[in-house]
Order: sequence, then structure tokens, then C-alpha cells
Amino acid sequence: MRRTLFIAYILLLILGVASSAYAQQGVLRGKVTDEKGKPLPYVSVLLMPEESKTYTLADGSFALMLPAAYPASGQPVLRFSYVGKRTMTLPVRWPQSATLPVFILKDDNLKLPDVEVNGVRKKTASSNSSIQFDREAIEQTQALSLANVLDYLPGQTILKPNVSTQSLQALTLRTVVPANTVSALNNAFGISMQIDGATLSNDANMQIMGPGRMGFFGGNNPQNPESSFLPDRGARNGTLYKSYATMAQANNGIDLRSIPAENVENIEVVTGVAGARYGDYTTGLVIVNRQAGITPLRISARTNEGTQNLGINKGVQLSPRMGIVNISFDYLNSLDDPRDKLKGYQRVAASLLWTVQTKGRSRFRNTLSLDVNTTLDQTKRDPDQGEEQMSRFNNRLFSVNNRGEWQVKKTWLNTLSLQANYSRGKQVSYEQRYLNSTTVIGISDAMTTGIHEGYFAPGYYLSVKHIMGEPVTAGGRLEASSSFKLKQHTTYRYTLGVNFSYSANRGPGILIDPSRPRFAGNNYTNDRMRSYRDLPALANAGVYLENTLNTLLLQRPLSLNLGLRNDLQNKYSTLSPRLSMNYRIAQNLSWNAAYGIATKAPSLSQVSPGNVYIDVPMVSVYNGSSTESLYLVYTQVQKLENLPIKPYRSVTYETGFNLDAGPLQASLYGFHRVSANGFSAISELVPLDLPNYTVTPVAGGHPTYTPDGTTTHYVASYQRMQNGSYDRSEGLEIMLSTRKIRALQTSFNFTTAYYLTYTKSNFSSIKTDNPRYDLTATYGVFSATATRASNIKSTLTSTTHIPALRMAVMLTGELFWVNRSELLPSSIYPVGYYTKDMRYFALTPEQARSAEYAHLIQLNENNSPVTYTPSFVYPNVQLRLSKEIGDYLRFSFSAYNVFFIRPVNRTLTGTDYYNGQPTYSAELIFNIR
Repeated sequence: MRRTLFIAYILLLILGVASSAYAQQGVLRGKVTDEKGKPLPYVSVLLMPEESKTYTLADGSFALMLPAAYPASGQPVLRFSYVGKRTMTLPVRWPQSATLPVFILKDDNLKLPDVEVNGVRKKTASSNSSIQFDREAIEQTQALSLANVLDYLPGQTILKPNVSTQSLQALTLRTVVPANTVSALNNAFGISMQIDGATLSNDANMQIMGPGRMGFFGGNNPQNPESSFLPDRGARNGTLYKSYATMAQANNGIDLRSIPAENVENIEVVTGVAGARYGDYTTGLVIVNRQAGITPLRISARTNEGTQNLGINKGVQLSPRMGIVNISFDYLNSLDDPRDKLKGYQRVAASLLWTVQTKGRSRFRNTLSLDVNTTLDQTKRDPDQGEEQMSRFNNRLFSVNNRGEWQVKKTWLNTLSLQANYSRGKQVSYEQRYLNSTTVIGISDAMTTGIHEGYFAPGYYLSVKHIMGEPVTAGGRLEASSSFKLKQHTTYRYTLGVNFSYSANRGPGILIDPSRPRFAGNNYTNDRMRSYRDLPALANAGVYLENTLNTLLLQRPLSLNLGLRNDLQNKYSTLSPRLSMNYRIAQNLSWNAAYGIATKAPSLSQVSPGNVYIDVPMVSVYNGSSTESLYLVYTQVQKLENLPIKPYRSVTYETGFNLDAGPLQASLYGFHRVSANGFSAISELVPLDLPNYTVTPVAGGHPTYTPDGTTTHYVASYQRMQNGSYDRSEGLEIMLSTRKIRALQTSFNFTTAYYLTYTKSNFSSIKTDNPRYDLTATYGVFSATATRASNIKSTLTSTTHIPALRMAVMLTGELFWVNRSELLPSSIYPVGYYTKDMRYFALTPEQARSAEYAHLIQLNENNSPVTYTPSFVYPNVQLRLSKEIGDYLRFSFSAYNVFFIRPVNRTLTGTDYYNGQPTYSAELIFNIR
């Protein structure tokens, strides 16, 4: 009730401000053309810092209404952006209702005096600390997917092109936890992916084999749990995979391989505090804007060893009234080794964007997008395996998104926007292999708790695991905004909105034959058939308010953003304040600070992981005849559907400085983020005392059985999904860049990221793997497993750009200083133990460290609490050359690990290679005008 009253009070405050605001508005009028004087329609015209926006008409003209006085210097700053053109930002002096001169946007190519080939940190409407990649920066990565572009974020490792397509590519931000941990999955799951205003969600993904049996992480990839998440991204470049995983995974972030970069115009990454309009995230945002405008026919072809990529794009104006249509097609065929057709990834993506706008005072603009994305993975069989091992994963997705925006231009309402999106996919995970265990195996397919008679099946059989999911997601947003002049040099802007999301899965579900189990009897647990169509859908909703105030403090510009959002996620209400400030300390130096709370709703597979079936054999008598044999089983069903999982929550503090000293630009940012209530799984022991039976054979008939009055003690275990993961990350990010040194025709960019992460579980855990039934202490109990990890990584890029030759040479060096992880004492030493009959005994710290309980100690694979991956400093260097031939052809060549630097790290468990062998790539881009 208090929360409702508080939100109502804020809304009344807005109405009060609106009614008392100074109503008079100024108008900026102008025209935008290309270099040949041809008008450019649909150019985005943005006033900063108010973030008021309009678009040019078919004749290139625009009219931008704004408060009568600019808050700081009386000199508004305009930014013009258009697909294929260099973004132009400039201050404009204007009288009220002035007509500005014609603005000319130049083609974004290597003929320009300066090009930006790196991600840059900027203050945007989304955040104080956004990092943006424009089209030229995307071009320089020779990206096969969005994953290759985001490798250039601070602290990330640049992956080999073919490695980046051979397993799921989920982004993690500002963390150093090993990728095969629950904290890493929560970090990736907490990143929101926005494409053209629509949220790309993984919440309805159910491609998972019972996390109640296999755990939060082990069940996350039923095909190859160990392959997709090696402990260090650097090792992934050099160490050969044991196996290959190509499937999308539940409880994880978006697979970036599925998003082509061919038609992406710019990318904004928010690693800190986002505005209140963004919900359902904890770690960060990736905002992708695709090309929407008139463009020449563009055909791009890329090749890298066993990888081929083809892209086709075209933007055409249907008519001044019918608007512009952009069509894009992308095909990717990637093999890690051209000699091995089994280990590959194929993708086809196509999209259509239709943009139309009307004239008049209340201008309306609408963009409709249709997308189709599918993998082409067919059933693959390894000819070297004698087990008829085959696997297949298909992932198809159709999505539609519509964005409408009305520029009302009233005093109390400038812009009203409505967005709605819908997607439906089809995911198929299939795996088979022959298994040979014993002569026969006992099978139970009981679906209720109790004692049941099972049956016997051959012990040599073709096991099949088949999961069919049909994820369905939908979402929408209604938003209103306006700007007001409060007094001289002070303006106020509000943004008020509501959003909604829906996630369901309508697939057949887990299709298995109980007589041919893939994983049988692990801790007495087994799988059953399960339909996803009966699962209750998830519906989340939110309301938000952003207040932006631009004014002067000590004659210096000050921008304040105060936001608040209220979300209803899995039936839990959350309140998320967002505060940010930006203050210009000096002419070329600004300081910003931000604080924010964010929450992420659980996914469908976390809320409904599926029941666990515990099957304990009580009698197993087999004599070769099914009639005269008996398999008696006790089945207990652990209900794990529609669990009360709370939203995942993060609290972030961030501050930073930005310096623009002419030839040098620099930024220094520090952050502190605490994430609590993370999704996790806890081991639960199930003690069972079951009766023993006396079995009497019956010749030619079914045996009889009666209880003999004694019991046997059994201990089963399963994994229960709940909130309880905690991590705390803090760090520093330094970014330095220089303008082009004319004598060298070269510019430099330098980044260094230092991250420190502490993780722990907020509950006791029981060590259930490899129990020692021969010892008194059978199961170890640990209070709160905790780890600490740190990482320092630097990147230095030099770009030599010669406009007269239309050529650029980029050399990127990476330096990996340290990657250290440490198990803390609570993770190593138990606080108690259970005996095999489930009696608990506490241990003192001295007892836990004694030799008597050494078998309960948990260490890493090197039998040490500390791990360095690796234990030395090492570099890596990439080279890229780009050359344009006129306005029609662009050729690029790149070399990964150009100096063949391959350090080796030998451990007790094997040898890890870093960086990998050199690989070479080529790219051709044709522009047909």
C-alpha cells in the first residue's frame, strides 16, 4: 500500500510540474542532405542532453520543438545519425523558430580524415557509462556474430573466429568468476538483450534434462556439460575441445552466435546503472540498433579456415508515403576443422524492417520488423565412435516487433510511443548412443509415490534422449515523455511508462523411452516423460518513471536523473530506484556517479524444473523369463513445479571521470556491485527406511513376496532450485585514446580492466558425490561455500589510417596479467558430516582439518586452494588490414595470433595451450549503388 501511495505521489508531482511549467517552446528547423545534395529522409535528429528527438521528412527537412531556453549555455547540441553515414554532432546557435543551414552527412568510409574503430565510452539516455560501437568499429572486428564485437569490451578476451562459433557464446560483464559456476550463469542470465526496442529473452528455454536430477549447471547442457564452459576464455582459444556443444541452453544468457552483426548499425553496452525504463536485468544491457534507411545493395563474404559467412543487405524507399524497407540475409557455415564435418555450426538469418512516417504537427513514425533465424544442424554421427553416437540440435525462431511513436508536441506531452513484440521458436535436442551395462536392467515407469512392480530390459541398448521445446515470448511497452522549462537555464524532462512480458513453452517436452535410459539410477533418480504444454506461463509487468533535470551548478552544467520502477516478477513485487548524476567540473573534465537497484525474474525452467523420481530397487530377481522374474521398486516423487523463486537482485554503485583534452580522451571508472538472491540449486538428502521382502518362486508363474519384518536404510539425493547465490564484484576500468597523430597517421587506444569478485552460497551444502560408505563420516556438510577471484587484462590498439589510400591497418595487442581464483576455508573444510544412516555430527575447525576427515576436504583439480590460469603473464596480437577500392569494393585481411605466441600451462590434470594457432581471415564487401 505504501508503495502504491508513493508512486501515486510521484505521478501527481509530475502533473504539478507540467501545469506550472513555462509553456513556450522554440523550434529548430533545418534540412539534411548527403554529399551530393540529395535529401536524406528518416535521419535521426537528437537534441542533447534533453534527448528530444525527431526525424527528417522525405525532403530532408526537420522541425524540432524544445524548451524556450537551453539550460546551460543557450547553445543546443544536435546529433544527426543515419545508416551508412558518419554521425555528426555539433553545437548550434539559434534564435527562436530559426531556420538552420543545411546539414551534410558524409559517407562512413575510410576516405574520411578520421575513423573510429574502437568502442567508446559515452553518456547516453540509457546510462552514464555506456560503451558504444558504431558501424566502422563493427566492420573492423570482421564479426561473424554479435559475440565477436563484444569481445572488444574492457576485460574480455578476443576469441578465434572459429572458436567463437563452436559453443554457446553467452556474455558476462564485470566479473571474473570461472565460467563453469552458478555465479557465471547468473551473470549471463542477468544481461538484457534489446534489439530495435524489443527484449530478446531466453526465459522460455526448456532444453534441459531435469535440473532436479543433474543440478543447476550439470543439467544446463545435457549434451556435453564440460565442453561449453572451460574455466578460462583464453584457454578456449588454444585447448582442443573434448566435445562440442551447439545447443541453446536454459538458465543462461542469450547465445550471441544467433545474432548476425551484418545489418547492425550500432551497439550500446551498459555495464553499470541503467535508466529506470529498463527492467528485468541485474548485470547489464546490450542495446542493438539495426540499419533502417536507404542503403546500396551490400554483399559481404568472409572466410576463415573452415568458416564461411555471406551477408546481403539492401534498403530501398518504396515511396515518400510508403516509407523505407530494409532487407537482410545472413548465412554462416563454421567448422572448427575442415576435415571434421561433425564439429560444426550453421545458421541462416533473414530480417525485414519497414519504416514509415507521416507529416504534420503530430507526426507518427512506425517500424515493423520480421525476423527468421534457424540453425541448419542435421543429425551427425561420429564415424570413429563404435557406439553409434549421434547428436542433433535445431533452433528455429520467428519474431515480429512493431514500434510506433507519436510526436504530439503538447506542453505536457511531447512523445507517446507504443511497442509490442512476439516470438515463437522450435528447439529440438537429440542424442543417441549405445550403452552396455549389465545383462539386464531394472526399469520403473511409475508416476506416483509408492511400491510398484517394474520390469526388466536388455542391458545393451541404444539410449535416446529427445527434448522438443516451443518457446513463446511476448512483450509490450507504452511510454510518454515531455520536456519543460522550469526557469532560466533549467529544464525538466519526464518519462513515464509501463511494460509487460510473457514467457511460455508449448513443446512436447522430454521424450524418452523408460526402457532405454540415458542416465539411469544416479543417486536413485531417473527421468520420466514430461510435457511442457501443461506448464503455467510466466507473466511479468512493470511501471517506471524517469525524471531528468538539467541545470547549472557554479556556472557548470549539471545533469540529474532520478528514476523509480516497480516490477511484479513471478508474483513478487520489487522496487528499484535508479539515481545518476553528471557534472562538468571543468571545460574538458566531467564527473559522474550512479546508484541503482535492478532485479531479474526467474526463468520457466527455474520456476518449474520438473519433478524428481526417486526409484529404489527393493527386490531384483531375474532368471531369464520375464514371467518368473520380479523387479520391485519403491518410487518417491519430489514435487518441483511452480516453485516460489524470488527475483534475482543487484545493487550497483559506480563513479567515473571523463577527460577530453583535445588530442587525448580518457576515462576512469570504478564500480561496486552486490548481487543477492541469485538462482542456485542445493543438494537435498532423502533418507528412506524400506521393508525387506521374502520372495517365493513360482514355477511358470509370477513370484510371490511378503515383508519379512526388517528394513534397509537408503539415502537418495536430488537438487532443489532456490534463491541463495551471492556475489560481490568491484573493479576499475581505464580507457585512453588519442586522436590521429598526423605525422604517423596513427591513433592509439588503450584499455585496462581490473576485476575482483567474491562469491558464496547463502545456505549449507552437502557433498553427495563419491560418498565414503566405509567410513563414519559419509557426507560432508559445508556452511557457505565461498571463492575469491581476480583478473587484470589490458588491450592496446594502434590504427594507422591513410585517407588518400583509403586504407587502415589495425594492430591489437592483448596482455593477460593475472587470472587467479581461490577457494576460501568455508569451501574447503566441512562444518559437520552425516553418517550413512543420516545422523549428523558437527565438527570443530581443528577436527575438520585433521587427517580423519581429509576425505571430506574439497580442493581444485590441482589439490590446492589457489588456481592461476595460467601462472604467468602472456600476450596475444591480432592484425587487420582494410582497403577500399572506390566506393564499391572493400577488402579486409586479418590474422589472429599473428606472431604465433602459444604459451603452455601444465597442470596435474593435463596441458592447456593459450592463444591457439594462427588463423587467417579474408573479407570482401561489394556496395552496388
